[in-house]
Parts: sequence; structure tokens; C-alpha cells
Amino acid sequence: MLTISQLADHAGVTVRTVRHYHAIGLLPEPDRDHSGYRRYDAFAVAQLIRIRTLAAAGVPLTQVQELLTASPEDFATAVAGIDRRLRADIRSLQEHRRRIARLAAGDRKSTR
Repeated sequence: MLTISQLADHAGVTVRTVRHYHAIGLLPEPDRDHSGYRRYDAFAVAQLIRIRTLAAAGVPLTQVQELLTASPEDFATAVAGIDRRLRADIRSLQEHRRRIARLAAGDRKSTR
């Protein structure tokens, strides 16, 4: 069993983030030990990593909530859609980089 700070460390987030996820209902409040400390299990670690990964990919937290309760098939479909969006974003950013490079090299046509 982990404390909130250990959970946050394992998932690569802050304690404040974990508390925020509790407050908005993304991560359920765990049971507390006899001293009143929250104690997290492996499931909480996995859920928090899923939440963090989806949020970092630009998925709005309201959609993250839906994905956490989705069927495995719906989850896989949504993740495939997220991946397609990220690939499109990467292509767009790469094109912007090419244009900037041409501009820096003195090509006046680079802004088209």
C-alpha cells in the first residue's frame, strides 16, 4: 500500500494533481488507515497512470472520465482516434518547421 506522495511519485504527478483528480471524481478516494492516511493499491497506480497519459495527450478531463469507464472495445477505439489526432498534429508541426527553416534560409515563398 502506498501513501499519496508515493502514488504521485510512481505516476509522475504531484500530490496536488492527485488531490485534484479526487476532487473532480477521476480518481476515487481510497480507504484510510488507522492514522487517517490515504492508502493506495496497485489499481490506483494503474488508474492514475492512465489518467496522466490521456491528459498529457491532450484529452480533456471530462473525456478521460468517460474513457475510464468505457468498455475495452470503446477504449481501444477512442485511443486509436487520439493517436490519429496526435499523428495529424505532428505532421502539421513538421510542416511548420519546414516553413520556418525555408524562411530562415531566405526563401520568400516559405510563407505559403
